[in-house]
Amino acid sequence: MELLKKVFGSAHEISPFVFALRSIAVGFLLYIEGKVLPHRAGGQFAGYDFAFFWMMGGITAAPLFEAKISFINTVAIIVVIYILHYLISYIAVKNRIFAKIVLGKSIPLISGGKILRPNMAKAFFPLELLLSDMRSIDAPNISEIEAAVLETSGHVSVLKKSDYQPVTPKDLNIQTMGGGLPTLLMNDGKVVEENLKELGYDNSWLKNQLLRKGITNIEDVYAVMIDSSGELYYTVKTQE
Repeated sequence: MELLKKVFGSAHEISPFVFALRSIAVGFLLYIEGKVLPHRAGGQFAGYDFAFFWMMGGITAAPLFEAKISFINTVAIIVVIYILHYLISYIAVKNRIFAKIVLGKSIPLISGGKILRPNMAKAFFPLELLLSDMRSIDAPNISEIEAAVLETSGHVSVLKKSDYQPVTPKDLNIQTMGGGLPTLLMNDGKVVEENLKELGYDNSWLKNQLLRKGITNIEDVYAVMIDSSGELYYTVKTQE
Protein backbone atom coordinates (compact mmCIF):
# COMPACT_ATOMS: atom_id res chain seq x y z
CA MET A 1 0.00 0.00 0.00
CA GLU A 2 2.84 2.33 0.89
CA LEU A 3 4.52 1.54 -2.42
CA LEU A 4 1.38 2.41 -4.40
CA LYS A 5 1.10 5.67 -2.51
CA LYS A 6 4.66 6.63 -3.44
CA VAL A 7 4.10 5.69 -7.09
CA PHE A 8 0.72 7.31 -7.66
CA GLY A 9 0.54 9.79 -4.81
CA SER A 10 2.64 12.63 -3.47
CA ALA A 11 6.00 11.97 -1.81
CA HIS A 12 8.87 14.04 -0.49
CA GLU A 13 11.46 11.70 -1.92
CA ILE A 14 11.33 8.57 -4.08
CA SER A 15 13.79 5.74 -4.54
CA PRO A 16 15.18 4.65 -7.94
CA PHE A 17 12.78 1.68 -7.88
CA VAL A 18 9.75 3.93 -7.37
CA PHE A 19 11.07 6.27 -10.07
CA ALA A 20 11.26 3.30 -12.45
CA LEU A 21 7.65 2.37 -11.64
CA ARG A 22 6.55 5.95 -12.24
CA SER A 23 8.39 5.90 -15.57
CA ILE A 24 6.45 2.79 -16.61
CA ALA A 25 3.17 4.44 -15.58
CA VAL A 26 4.06 7.60 -17.55
CA GLY A 27 4.98 5.50 -20.58
CA PHE A 28 1.63 3.70 -20.39
CA LEU A 29 -0.17 7.03 -20.06
CA LEU A 30 1.64 8.40 -23.11
CA TYR A 31 0.60 5.31 -25.06
CA ILE A 32 -3.06 5.92 -24.11
CA GLU A 33 -2.76 9.57 -25.11
CA GLY A 34 -1.31 8.58 -28.48
CA LYS A 35 -4.29 6.33 -29.10
CA VAL A 36 -6.98 8.91 -28.32
CA LEU A 37 -5.36 12.03 -29.82
CA PRO A 38 -6.39 13.09 -33.34
CA HIS A 39 -4.75 10.97 -36.05
CA ARG A 40 -3.40 13.68 -38.33
CA ALA A 41 -0.03 14.42 -39.83
CA GLY A 42 2.13 16.96 -38.02
CA GLY A 43 1.65 19.54 -40.78
CA GLN A 44 -2.15 19.40 -40.39
CA PHE A 45 -2.24 20.58 -36.77
CA ALA A 46 -3.38 24.08 -35.92
CA GLY A 47 -1.53 26.37 -33.52
CA TYR A 48 -3.74 25.46 -30.58
CA ASP A 49 -3.08 21.78 -31.31
CA PHE A 50 0.65 22.26 -30.84
CA ALA A 51 0.10 24.23 -27.62
CA PHE A 52 -2.15 21.43 -26.39
CA PHE A 53 0.38 18.70 -27.21
CA TRP A 54 3.28 20.53 -25.59
CA MET A 55 1.22 21.09 -22.48
CA MET A 56 0.09 17.47 -22.38
CA GLY A 57 3.68 16.24 -22.71
CA GLY A 58 4.92 18.48 -19.92
CA ILE A 59 2.08 17.60 -17.56
CA THR A 60 2.40 13.87 -18.25
CA ALA A 61 6.13 13.84 -17.45
CA ALA A 62 5.78 16.12 -14.39
CA PRO A 63 5.60 13.27 -11.80
CA LEU A 64 9.05 12.12 -12.97
CA PHE A 65 10.68 15.48 -12.21
CA GLU A 66 8.92 16.33 -8.97
CA ALA A 67 8.13 13.66 -6.37
CA LYS A 68 5.54 15.87 -4.66
CA ILE A 69 3.34 15.90 -7.76
CA SER A 70 0.60 13.29 -7.41
CA PHE A 71 0.15 10.95 -10.36
CA ILE A 72 -3.59 10.86 -9.67
CA ASN A 73 -3.82 14.65 -9.94
CA THR A 74 -1.77 14.53 -13.13
CA VAL A 75 -4.24 12.12 -14.73
CA ALA A 76 -7.14 14.35 -13.66
CA ILE A 77 -5.53 17.41 -15.27
CA ILE A 78 -4.84 15.48 -18.47
CA VAL A 79 -8.47 14.32 -18.70
CA VAL A 80 -9.79 17.87 -18.21
CA ILE A 81 -7.44 19.35 -20.83
CA TYR A 82 -8.21 16.55 -23.28
CA ILE A 83 -11.97 17.09 -22.91
CA LEU A 84 -11.47 20.83 -23.48
CA HIS A 85 -9.40 20.17 -26.62
CA TYR A 86 -11.99 17.67 -27.86
CA LEU A 87 -14.82 20.16 -27.40
CA ILE A 88 -12.92 22.91 -29.24
CA SER A 89 -12.12 20.54 -32.13
CA TYR A 90 -15.71 19.25 -32.26
CA ILE A 91 -17.25 22.72 -32.34
CA ALA A 92 -14.72 23.80 -34.98
CA VAL A 93 -15.91 20.95 -37.20
CA LYS A 94 -19.58 21.85 -36.73
CA ASN A 95 -19.32 25.65 -36.91
CA ARG A 96 -17.37 27.41 -39.67
CA ILE A 97 -17.33 30.78 -37.91
CA PHE A 98 -15.88 29.21 -34.77
CA ALA A 99 -13.38 27.28 -36.91
CA LYS A 100 -12.11 30.53 -38.46
CA ILE A 101 -11.64 31.99 -34.97
CA VAL A 102 -9.77 28.95 -33.65
CA LEU A 103 -7.91 27.77 -36.75
CA GLY A 104 -7.51 31.11 -38.47
CA LYS A 105 -7.71 31.72 -42.24
CA SER A 106 -5.35 30.90 -45.04
CA ILE A 107 -3.36 33.86 -46.38
CA PRO A 108 -2.53 34.30 -50.11
CA LEU A 109 1.16 35.05 -50.59
CA ILE A 110 1.30 34.99 -54.40
CA SER A 111 -1.59 35.72 -56.77
CA GLY A 112 -1.37 35.88 -60.55
CA GLY A 113 2.39 35.44 -60.35
CA LYS A 114 2.84 38.50 -58.11
CA ILE A 115 4.03 38.47 -54.50
CA LEU A 116 1.52 40.06 -52.12
CA ARG A 117 3.88 41.99 -49.86
CA PRO A 118 1.20 43.25 -47.43
CA ASN A 119 0.08 39.66 -46.79
CA MET A 120 3.69 38.53 -46.37
CA ALA A 121 4.18 41.22 -43.72
CA LYS A 122 0.84 40.40 -42.07
CA ALA A 123 1.82 36.75 -41.73
CA PHE A 124 5.42 37.57 -40.65
CA PHE A 125 6.48 35.27 -43.48
CA PRO A 126 9.95 36.09 -44.90
CA LEU A 127 10.70 35.79 -48.58
CA GLU A 128 13.42 33.22 -47.85
CA LEU A 129 10.87 30.73 -46.52
CA LEU A 130 8.62 31.25 -49.51
CA LEU A 131 11.50 30.63 -51.90
CA SER A 132 12.41 27.50 -49.93
CA ASP A 133 8.87 26.12 -50.31
CA MET A 134 8.95 26.93 -54.01
CA ARG A 135 12.21 25.04 -54.48
CA SER A 136 10.72 22.03 -52.70
CA ILE A 137 8.26 21.61 -55.60
CA ASP A 138 10.94 22.25 -58.22
CA ALA A 139 9.84 25.83 -58.98
CA PRO A 140 12.81 28.07 -58.10
CA ASN A 141 11.56 31.07 -60.12
CA ILE A 142 8.60 33.20 -59.09
CA SER A 143 7.72 33.55 -62.79
CA GLU A 144 6.66 29.86 -62.69
CA ILE A 145 4.16 30.36 -59.85
CA GLU A 146 0.49 31.17 -60.36
CA ALA A 147 -0.50 31.22 -56.69
CA ALA A 148 0.84 30.43 -53.24
CA VAL A 149 -1.19 30.25 -50.03
CA LEU A 150 -0.05 30.05 -46.42
CA GLU A 151 -2.36 27.46 -44.89
CA THR A 152 -3.57 27.54 -41.30
CA SER A 153 -1.25 24.62 -40.53
CA GLY A 154 1.78 26.72 -41.52
CA HIS A 155 2.28 24.79 -44.75
CA VAL A 156 2.57 26.74 -48.01
CA SER A 157 0.51 25.42 -50.93
CA VAL A 158 2.05 26.38 -54.27
CA LEU A 159 0.34 26.18 -57.67
CA LYS A 160 2.47 26.37 -60.79
CA LYS A 161 1.34 28.15 -63.94
CA SER A 162 -0.17 25.82 -66.51
CA ASP A 163 2.87 26.24 -68.81
CA TYR A 164 5.15 24.82 -66.11
CA GLN A 165 3.00 21.93 -64.89
CA PRO A 166 4.03 18.39 -65.90
CA VAL A 167 2.24 16.72 -68.79
CA THR A 168 -0.34 14.10 -67.80
CA PRO A 169 -1.67 11.13 -69.81
CA LYS A 170 -4.94 13.05 -70.19
CA ASP A 171 -3.11 15.92 -71.91
CA LEU A 172 -1.76 13.42 -74.45
CA ASN A 173 -5.13 11.65 -74.82
CA ILE A 174 -3.61 8.42 -73.49
CA GLN A 175 -5.97 5.98 -71.79
CA THR A 176 -4.70 4.45 -68.58
CA MET A 177 -5.69 1.45 -66.50
CA GLY A 178 -7.73 1.97 -63.37
CA GLY A 179 -5.80 2.40 -60.16
CA GLY A 180 -6.17 0.52 -56.93
CA LEU A 181 -4.01 -1.14 -54.33
CA PRO A 182 -2.33 -4.45 -55.20
CA THR A 183 -3.76 -7.61 -53.66
CA LEU A 184 -1.53 -9.78 -51.50
CA LEU A 185 -1.56 -13.42 -52.62
CA MET A 186 1.32 -14.76 -50.53
CA ASN A 187 2.66 -13.46 -47.25
CA ASP A 188 5.73 -14.84 -45.47
CA GLY A 189 5.70 -17.90 -47.72
CA LYS A 190 2.04 -18.71 -47.08
CA VAL A 191 -0.77 -18.43 -49.63
CA VAL A 192 -3.52 -15.97 -48.66
CA GLU A 193 -6.40 -18.24 -49.65
CA GLU A 194 -9.23 -15.72 -49.17
CA ASN A 195 -7.59 -13.16 -51.47
CA LEU A 196 -6.88 -15.80 -54.08
CA LYS A 197 -10.47 -17.04 -54.05
CA GLU A 198 -11.88 -13.49 -54.11
CA LEU A 199 -10.10 -12.94 -57.43
CA GLY A 200 -11.38 -16.24 -58.80
CA TYR A 201 -8.02 -18.01 -58.79
CA ASP A 202 -6.65 -21.12 -57.05
CA ASN A 203 -3.29 -22.53 -56.00
CA SER A 204 -2.73 -24.20 -59.37
CA TRP A 205 -3.11 -20.88 -61.17
CA LEU A 206 -0.66 -19.24 -58.76
CA LYS A 207 1.91 -22.00 -59.24
CA ASN A 208 1.61 -21.72 -63.03
CA GLN A 209 2.06 -17.95 -62.90
CA LEU A 210 5.18 -18.31 -60.77
CA LEU A 211 6.46 -21.07 -63.05
CA ARG A 212 6.25 -18.66 -65.98
CA LYS A 213 8.51 -16.33 -64.05
CA GLY A 214 11.05 -19.09 -63.41
CA ILE A 215 9.94 -20.13 -59.91
CA THR A 216 9.78 -23.93 -59.83
CA ASN A 217 9.26 -24.27 -56.06
CA ILE A 218 6.54 -22.11 -54.49
CA GLU A 219 8.17 -22.63 -51.08
CA ASP A 220 11.03 -20.38 -52.22
CA VAL A 221 8.67 -17.40 -52.52
CA TYR A 222 8.29 -14.93 -49.65
CA ALA A 223 5.53 -12.66 -50.97
CA VAL A 224 3.36 -12.33 -54.08
CA MET A 225 1.13 -9.40 -55.10
CA ILE A 226 -1.06 -8.75 -58.11
CA ASP A 227 -2.07 -5.27 -59.30
CA SER A 228 -5.27 -4.07 -60.96
CA SER A 229 -3.87 -4.77 -64.43
CA GLY A 230 -3.20 -8.42 -63.56
CA GLU A 231 0.58 -8.05 -63.35
CA LEU A 232 2.19 -10.38 -60.79
CA TYR A 233 5.02 -9.25 -58.52
CA TYR A 234 6.96 -11.49 -56.18
CA THR A 235 9.95 -11.62 -53.86
CA VAL A 236 11.90 -14.75 -52.92
CA LYS A 237 13.14 -15.74 -49.50
CA THR A 238 16.64 -14.65 -48.62
CA GLN A 239 19.25 -17.06 -47.34
CA GLU A 240 19.78 -16.66 -43.59
